[in-house]
Amino acid sequence: MTTRVNIVWVNYCMRITGQFTQIVSSWLTSRAIHSSSLQNKLDVLKDKDSIAVNEWRAILAEAAALTPEQPVGIQIGSQVQVQHTGVLGYLVLNSETVADALETYLLFERFFYHINFAELTANSTEWKLFWPDRLGNVNALFVQVALTALVTFMRQRFPNRCELLAVEFTGDAPADLDPYEDYFCCPVSFGSQVPGITFDASTVNKPLWGLLPVDYQVMDKQQHQAFKYVVKADAPFLQRLQQVLLKLLPEGRASLAHIAKDLHMSVRSVQRKLDHYDVAYQELLDGVREQLARRYLLRTSLSLSELTLLLGFSEQSAFGRAFKHWTGESPGAFRLKRQ
Repeated sequence: MTTRVNIVWVNYCMRITGQFTQIVSSWLTSRAIHSSSLQNKLDVLKDKDSIAVNEWRAILAEAAALTPEQPVGIQIGSQVQVQHTGVLGYLVLNSETVADALETYLLFERFFYHINFAELTANSTEWKLFWPDRLGNVNALFVQVALTALVTFMRQRFPNRCELLAVEFTGDAPADLDPYEDYFCCPVSFGSQVPGITFDASTVNKPLWGLLPVDYQVMDKQQHQAFKYVVKADAPFLQRLQQVLLKLLPEGRASLAHIAKDLHMSVRSVQRKLDHYDVAYQELLDGVREQLARRYLLRTSLSLSELTLLLGFSEQSAFGRAFKHWTGESPGAFRLKRQ
């Protein structure tokens, strides 16, 4: 009875970001599969902010029917790119390690699925991200796609830092486990009541050195330009300040006290550093928010609610008031006029 109630709850509350549906379009193309019926549905859904999980489940079922006996779940999930993940891509961009990214995902999962239901456990040997028993076998394909997409996404952001110990799916096991274990490079099991992914603790806290992956470089440049527009200088202190500020903004912790704490400095020391660049902290915060808002509105498809989160405003109306104060226009009018 409890499982049935949980499934109904998930089907009623859970939604999927509309852009995410385009991983099915990518799958159709990569497999040279022609289905005008399915593609037409996907073309309609891609422009929606979100779709109900029942719609998404029907899309996946139609896709699976096109190639029976194929591991469709991991084939589709592996098509994910940063442009399909919306706000999550920007949040993970500013995570320094896999562990940081997992905690960020847990904190902001609701912006991707419109609910929070993942849990995270960690010890000296493993970090496990899992979903409690709220899905059931009816959502087995959804679980495969979702967990595969998450692993693929993390691997793209942290190459050679996303090593797995185990993957657990709901539903019945396929006749051939090899495609699953080849993709995840670890044991894969089915029939779990708590589907999830177990990460190797020895790698999750190792930062990634060197250049960002290509898909993230454009996003990183966008943020760097916004910051440098306000503080027209480049120095190690400013680079670290930018990193901390962009991380704390979505968490609603971008106060000077929190910034100083994460920089391992006193508030007075941060103020003195900023005095050197002729900028006060509040001036910096407002300026960076404005410049980020302008760039996000013109160069992304992020919704206003997602922008509200990224810029650290508690409500969309507060973001709207601030943006009108900066530019004389509402965010929507600014975007529409310049499109």
